[in-house]
Amino acid sequence: MKKILSLVTIVYCMFTSISSYAVDAYLTFSKFNVPGKEPYIETYMSVIGASLTHKLNENGKYQGAVDVSIAFSLDGVIKNAKKYTLNGPETNDTIKGFSTFIDEQRYTLSNGKYLMEITIADKNAPSQKPFITSVPIEINFSDDKIYCSDVQLLESYTKSATPSVITKSGYDLVPYVSTFYPENINQLKFYCEIYNSKKLLGANEKFVVMYSLQTVQTNAILNTYSSFSKQVSNDVNILLSEFNISDLPSGKYKLAIEIKDKENKIVGEQSLLFQRKNKTQSESFSFNDLKAIDVTNTWVSSYKSIDTLSGYIRSLRPISSTAEIQYSENQLKAKKLLDMQQYFYNFWKTRNALQPDVAWNDYHLEVLKVNKEYATYGLKGYDTDKGRVYLQYGAPNIMNKYDNEPSAYPYEIWEYDLLVDKSIIVDQPNNKQTNRRFVFYNPDLVTNKYVLIHSDARGEVYNTRWEMLIHERDTKSTNFDTEQAPLHYGGNADENFNHPK
Repeated sequence: MKKILSLVTIVYCMFTSISSYAVDAYLTFSKFNVPGKEPYIETYMSVIGASLTHKLNENGKYQGAVDVSIAFSLDGVIKNAKKYTLNGPETNDTIKGFSTFIDEQRYTLSNGKYLMEITIADKNAPSQKPFITSVPIEINFSDDKIYCSDVQLLESYTKSATPSVITKSGYDLVPYVSTFYPENINQLKFYCEIYNSKKLLGANEKFVVMYSLQTVQTNAILNTYSSFSKQVSNDVNILLSEFNISDLPSGKYKLAIEIKDKENKIVGEQSLLFQRKNKTQSESFSFNDLKAIDVTNTWVSSYKSIDTLSGYIRSLRPISSTAEIQYSENQLKAKKLLDMQQYFYNFWKTRNALQPDVAWNDYHLEVLKVNKEYATYGLKGYDTDKGRVYLQYGAPNIMNKYDNEPSAYPYEIWEYDLLVDKSIIVDQPNNKQTNRRFVFYNPDLVTNKYVLIHSDARGEVYNTRWEMLIHERDTKSTNFDTEQAPLHYGGNADENFNHPK
C-alpha cells in the first residue's frame, strides 16, 4: 500500500490515493516484459472529477484538468519521464456533478532499481500546492526462469478492433484503478502475462495455469474460487479471466496464480492482495435477531466470565458504530452472559465472516498494547484519547513528543499518511483521508492522561486555538478571537504541526 499519493497505500503492485491536496485520485501500476526487447511499466490513474476546479473552456463547456509529471530515475539519472495535462470530460451541467476519468501511460525501462517521482496538480487551481512524492520500484525480469508480469485488475475487457494504449494481446483492457471491491462490484477481472514457457519447457509443451482466491492469514484456497487454464508454451502466454465475487464475504484476500508443468511442478507464480467489502449482517441485521445466534460451538463459548467479557466488549468502543456502542452499553448493564457472547460473536463475524476469531485476536493484541502504553489513573488505555485514536485509526506514521518545550505543556503530534476509520463498517468513498494530524496535550503534568485538543481529520475535535491551550501554562488569554500563541523562547508548536519530522 505503501502510501496514498501522499502515498497512502501501495498495495501489491501499488495502490495510492491523492485525496488531501484538492485533487482526489488513485494511481496503480503494473510491470510487463517484451521478450527480445525492454520491459515497461504501465501506470493507471483515476481522477475524481468532483475534486477538481472546473472552468469554461474554448468550447464554452466546463472542464477540469490535472498537470501530471512522472519520472523514473536510476542512480540519480532520469531514464524515462513524461509531463502532460490530463483533461477531464466536458460538461454543460455542473449541477449533475463531474465524472471520474482514467488515464493510462507506458514507460519503457530496463531491469534495475528506480525511483518513481510523481507530481500532480489541479491545473485550474494554481494557488494550491502540487502533490509531490516518490516511490522505489524494482524491475527484475529474468531469462532463465518462467516469470509472470504483475497482475492487472480490470474494469472490463473486449476484443480489440483498433489497437490503442489500452490494448494488450489483442484485447482492450480498461484498468480497475483500485484494490478495493465494494459491494456494488461483483466481478473481479484480471490479466497477467507469462514469459519464457517456450524457452524453458520447449515448443508446443502443455502446461496448466492454476488461479484461486485465498485467505490472507492462512493461504487456504476458497473452494468456490478456484479454476485453471490449459495452455501451450509460447513466447508470451496470457491469463485473462474473472471471478464472480458477489457472495465473497468482506475481508482481505489474495489472488494467487501458479504455473505447473506436465509433472505438476510449480515453475512460476504470482499473486495480488485485494480487499472485499460485501453486504454484511451489520447493514441489515436487527439487534433483536442476535438471540437467534448459536454460539455453542464457537470460540466465544470459552468466555465464561461476565467480568472478562465485559472488559472485552468495552475495548471495542474505539472501532464500534454509534448503534453498536449504545446496544453494548445495555448489554453491559444487563450482565447476561449469553446475550454478551452473542453480541461479541456477531461483532467480529460482521467484520471477518471467515475468521472472526483471528480478527478479534489481532485487535486484542493492539488493545493490550495501548493499555500498556496509554493507561492512566482510573482509565484503561483504550478509554484514553490516545488509545482511542490508536485503535480507531491504527498506528500513526509519525509520532512526535514534545515534553520539554519552554512555556508549553507536554504535547504530542501524530501524523497519518492514510487515515481509515475502523468504526465505519460499510466502506464509504470519504472513509480515506490523507495527511491528517492529531494534537494531544497533558495539562496536569502528573498523570499520563493526554487530551486530544485538535485534529484536521473529519469527525474529530477541531480547535483553531490549540496552540493557546498548549501555552496556557504561562500565557493566559480570555480573547477567544486569538488563535495563535505569542512567540515563546523555544516554542515550535506551529512548525511541528505543519512540518512534522
